Amino acid sequence: MNLSEIRFPRQLEADESAETIRQVLMARTVNLWSGSDLKVPVVTMSDPLKKVLRAAILKRQVRCGLEGIAGKLEHERAGIDNVKGRGDDPYGERVSRLLLFSNDGAERFYRQVERLLVLHSPRVLGIFLDEESGALGRLITGKERAVKLVMAEHKDAVSDILRAIAGAYEAPVAIDQ
Repeated sequence: MNLSEIRFPRQLEADESAETIRQVLMARTVNLWSGSDLKVPVVTMSDPLKKVLRAAILKRQVRCGLEGIAGKLEHERAGIDNVKGRGDDPYGERVSRLLLFSNDGAERFYRQVERLLVLHSPRVLGIFLDEESGALGRLITGKERAVKLVMAEHKDAVSDILRAIAGAYEAPVAIDQ
């Protein structure tokens, strides 16, 4: 996936944060595993990113676990293929899902992640978190549990996470009554 040509959710393109996000994602990339040609952005877990991930968890806009994520993506792909056959609309050509994965997975795990990214490109963007699975698990579950892979599966969560990564996220202002 060429990061410079990525099409982000419409709300990011509309508010003109897409180019900033694109530049931040391209600034630091790594091959997904030693034998891979697929480069993915590397992101440090910041406080704004933690905040938007927690919000997405509370709204049930994230999913954990390789098998569950793979099944959900395959189910969505079948639905998109069905809709594509009915018209000329370009369904599935924008990033609509984010795969966030920890930095302590085995090579086999990263090969499986790569398979998902290639199979579901361009609607799925993978981001290598510079964070161990234990810390990601504590953030996601609130317990001492290792979580290696998380998928943001809602356009608002995807957009907020990407804004947080780029340092362009502004939390909604609470209105006192």
